[in-house]
Amino acid sequence: MSEIDDERFIGQRVKMYRKLRNMTQKQLGDFVGKSQSAIAQYESGFRPVADRDVLYGLALALQVTVGDLTGHAEDKANPAVAAFHAQVPRIEAALMNQGHGDDPSDPRPLDALAADARRALKIRMKNDYATLGGILPGLINDLYRHTASDDERTRLRAWSELATAGFVTTLATKGLGFVSLAWNAAGATTEAARIVGDPGAMAAAEFARAQVLLSTPGSLRASLAHSAGGADRLQSELTSPEGAELYGMLHLQAGLTSAAVGQDPAAHIREAAETVRRSGDGSAFELAFGAENVTVWRMSIANEQRRPGAVIEIAESINPEAITTEDRKSRYFIELGRAHVAEKNYRAGMSALLRAELVAPQQVRSRTVVKELVGHMLRRAQRELATGELGKLAQRVGAVPA
Repeated sequence: MSEIDDERFIGQRVKMYRKLRNMTQKQLGDFVGKSQSAIAQYESGFRPVADRDVLYGLALALQVTVGDLTGHAEDKANPAVAAFHAQVPRIEAALMNQGHGDDPSDPRPLDALAADARRALKIRMKNDYATLGGILPGLINDLYRHTASDDERTRLRAWSELATAGFVTTLATKGLGFVSLAWNAAGATTEAARIVGDPGAMAAAEFARAQVLLSTPGSLRASLAHSAGGADRLQSELTSPEGAELYGMLHLQAGLTSAAVGQDPAAHIREAAETVRRSGDGSAFELAFGAENVTVWRMSIANEQRRPGAVIEIAESINPEAITTEDRKSRYFIELGRAHVAEKNYRAGMSALLRAELVAPQQVRSRTVVKELVGHMLRRAQRELATGELGKLAQRVGAVPA
């Protein structure tokens, strides 16, 4: 059996669940606004399920989760993120028991925990999930235990650091497909921010909630309420440089979500760009807000609007080597790869995805959209590509078995 005979792609699962639901391709297509031939192409893998609205529509029609279609359960064995997956039960337990676990030992000193919270932010932006997974359970558990201190300053500081830890946990778990866990972590971030009364932490919590909701079918307008609505509610309070950065990030998130619901994102992009001119580049919650980041988000938004030509044009306006974080640089190349594949320029698409992998291997090898695009190219590309670097990349991202 050849590698291509044993591929892994979303369309396979669409076909399986469609048959379990006793639906025809036409019935499924009618539900999601696609032709029968389009459904057939998705199921055969000759058309990638790389657009959010298609993926969410298929999940709703088939009454399954997005993770059921993307093969989230299979990712537990993905070497790129297996170490993080192994820590997920402990992260869940730490969020659920809120410091009332069975470990009788004293919590680590608050100074050490605060340092770990800051380190976790940097590690996430490096996409080092293996290291991050080992930090989060103990960090969350011990911070919750300090929130029960008799000393008010200790309690408030613990809640402040817990807002950071919850924020990191939200974005990391959301990115790996643990949407329910990410939502619980976002709830912990929101609770901590409210207790501390810090506008910056509140803005970060709104961003975290908006990110999770954008990953949840049927929740796009709720995501917009937390991003655009959060920016409006908190604008007058976000007066510090850090606050301005978070305000700009909320508008970038609102721009992406606006595009996802078919609205014009231009006003949000302009507001984010204007915020850069006021605040400059920064590192609030290690989101790397700045001019380069706005450009990368513009690429994501153009892909959301199915404008691959615009993505390529935007990409040419920036030197990717000027992007200072691994997370944003890998995202630049992933978005560029998506655009090239949509234009059927498979050599350029493969080159972009390989560069993304070089920057952030754990991130790229765990991304469903990368797996879907690589598998699609493997079926469409010329033989010398399929048996060369593309075939090897397909193994590394799990599009075919190693």
